[in-house]
Amino acid sequence: MPRLPEPDTRHVLHQTACILKASCYDEVWARLLVGLGIFGITAVRYGLTRSRHGMSLGDLQDILFLSTLGEKDFTDYIETGLYRRSPHYRWMAENDGAVSWGWFVQEAKAGRLLPDEHAFLAEMEQAGQPAGYLLSFASDTTRLKGGLGMMGQRDWSQAYMDALWGQHGEAIEAMCIAAHLNITRMPLPSKRNPLRPRQREMLEWIADGKSMQDIAVLTELSVTTIEKHLRGARDALDVETTAQAIARAGLLGHLYVVSEETA
Repeated sequence: MPRLPEPDTRHVLHQTACILKASCYDEVWARLLVGLGIFGITAVRYGLTRSRHGMSLGDLQDILFLSTLGEKDFTDYIETGLYRRSPHYRWMAENDGAVSWGWFVQEAKAGRLLPDEHAFLAEMEQAGQPAGYLLSFASDTTRLKGGLGMMGQRDWSQAYMDALWGQHGEAIEAMCIAAHLNITRMPLPSKRNPLRPRQREMLEWIADGKSMQDIAVLTELSVTTIEKHLRGARDALDVETTAQAIARAGLLGHLYVVSEETA
């Protein structure tokens, strides 16, 4: 079994601070990978949804999915629905905190997994899936949920991964929580057409309780032009009503966004 790493505490704290100070998804992700790399962890998958319904992830167009496993990972794991067969996903949806992948093996041996979940684990083992840990992040709302899976290197046993977690799990989890919390303050990217500035502005005025006539006075735009912008916002967000557009834009964090110019 490889020797456990002995990272410098100041280095770990510095990297955690860098994660918290990062100002965009790419920077948060890059900083997190550097931090986890201190412990030898290089294979990581992170997902976040703000439109969860029970066991459903919501609209897949509005999911943030970051992975070191290649560009096809989202297609292979999420779009195909493979994640629904994973006991890891069910655990994440029902729990908060951290769990060893060894726990799922024990559950399978005890006959406490669903048939599809048992088959999923068998496929993972056949493919030579390495050891790992799963994190499920606590949320104050029923709609937002984030989770992170980390895999050890190919020659790591689950016993080694558990030993690593026993010695450094608190630091590793702190880094991951820092990344998750920073990401949740940012607008979620979407595969939809982005809201244009005027469309966002009109939605914000309506959300503030202004009438069409009020907005016309405040913006010096005609009611017809205002409605055109609102219609464009509804189309971009793929909803039927302005109320739905405000709700979805709010869930995705796309209202009252600080622009780069303002920042």
